[in-house]
Parts: sequence; structure tokens; C-alpha cells
Amino acid sequence: MMEEIATVVAVREGGVEVACFSKSACGQCRQSSQCGTGLVAKALPGREHRFFVPTTLTLLAGQQVRIGIPEPSVIGGALLVYLLPLLSLLATALAGHWLQGEAGSILGALLGGTGGFLLAARLARRASKQHGPVLLGPLIPVMNAD
Repeated sequence: MMEEIATVVAVREGGVEVACFSKSACGQCRQSSQCGTGLVAKALPGREHRFFVPTTLTLLAGQQVRIGIPEPSVIGGALLVYLLPLLSLLATALAGHWLQGEAGSILGALLGGTGGFLLAARLARRASKQHGPVLLGPLIPVMNAD
């Protein structure tokens, strides 16, 4: 399970709305000052992601929680978003080439790629409702023992 720390933004009936910031994978090694990806990551601000997580726990706005996403959901989502449009583009380009030659191939690729992206977006929305993030629990606040 992939875990992330998020902040409770709002408490709603049946769950909570949480927000977390996307972090760049770069900036972790010593080459980040010379790496193009590291420079881009420093220049662009992190992006906030908000979503609803169903829970029966009593939480307060501003509280930090751990959320998790099962690895099969991440892998399945990546395959859906990347592979479906690509296969759709290739299949329609081949069909268009077989029917109309080069012009049909180009038109088929455009139609298949667009249709594949639209279908992947629709299926991803449906899958996110079934296999979305789960709340693992609240973070325990750290206090000084002074």
C-alpha cells in the first residue's frame, strides 16, 4: 500500500475531505543542482490535491491523517490511462490504413487516440469511486517532553 500524509480540510457526512501536495521525486540526490528535472521541480510549485475519503472516525479540520492507495489500483490506473489510448490509436490507425491508405491512417490515429483518451478518462472516474484512497488513521501529534 502506498501511503501519504494529508490534512483534513472539511468534515462531511460519511467521511472527510483531505488535501495533500504533490511532491517531485527529484531533489533527493546530490545532482539536483545539475539535473534538468531537479531544476524544473524547484521552479514549479507543488500542486494541491483534494478528495473525499469515506470514514467513520471522528476527525477535526486541520488534523493530519495517513491515507493509502493499494498498489494494484495504481498499476491498473496507469495501464488504463497510458495503454488504452495507445492501443486505441494503433488499432484505428491500422484499420484506417487498411481501408483508405495513408490519409485513413492519419484520420484513424486522430480519432482512435481521442476516443481512447475519452474512454480512459471515463473508466478512470468510475474506477476511482470503487478503488479510491482509504483512511489509515490519524497521525499522533509529537510533543516535547520538557
